[in-house]
Amino acid sequence: MQKQLKLLIFLLLPFITLTAQNKVKEYLNIPRDITIDSKTYHLAWTSHPNDNYYKQEYLASNDNIEKYNTLIMIDFAKGDFKLEDVINQKISELEKMKQSNPVINYKTYENNGEYILDFMVSKNSDDGKEILIVERNVYRYKLISDKNNSGILLFGVSERGYKENIDIFFKNLQENSAKTIEAVGAFQLPDIKLK
Repeated sequence: MQKQLKLLIFLLLPFITLTAQNKVKEYLNIPRDITIDSKTYHLAWTSHPNDNYYKQEYLASNDNIEKYNTLIMIDFAKGDFKLEDVINQKISELEKMKQSNPVINYKTYENNGEYILDFMVSKNSDDGKEILIVERNVYRYKLISDKNNSGILLFGVSERGYKENIDIFFKNLQENSAKTIEAVGAFQLPDIKLK
C-alpha cells in the first residue's frame, strides 16, 4: 500500500496550481540552472513532501509558476520500482481521463532501458465547449540503482497553451513536436545526490 501511495504521488499531473516560495531549497545536489535546446531554465520551486519523494521545477526568466509556457521538472522517487509498471500505471490513468476528454492522447518510446512518455492533457470549461489550458508533457523515466540512491528519476518538459493562444500553441506543437522529444531524449541526466 505504501509503495502504491508513493507511486501515485510520483505520477500526479502538474495541473495543480503551485505557489512559488521565496526561498527555494535544492534537494538533489544538481545545478540550479538547466540548459536544454539552447534555452536556460532556473530553479523556481521544489518540494520534498515525504522521505521518498523529491520534486524540482525550473522556469525561464520570463515565466512564472502559476502561468508558464515551458517548465522543466526533475523528480526522484526512492524505492524498488519496475519501470514498466510505472509507465503502465500512467497510461491507465491517461486512458481513464481520455474517456471524458478527447484532447488527451499519448505515445511511448523505449530506448536502452529508459522510457519516454509524450502526452497531452487539457483543462476545459465546465460545459466542455472550450479548452482553457492545454498541456503537452514529455517525460523521460530512468531507473537509478546505486549504493546511495535507488528509485526512479523523471526528467520532463511541460509546455502549455492557454485559451488566448491555443491556436498558436497547436501550430507550434505540430511543427516542433519531434524536436522536444529529441531534446528530452538527448539531455544529459544529472547524477542525483540526495541532501
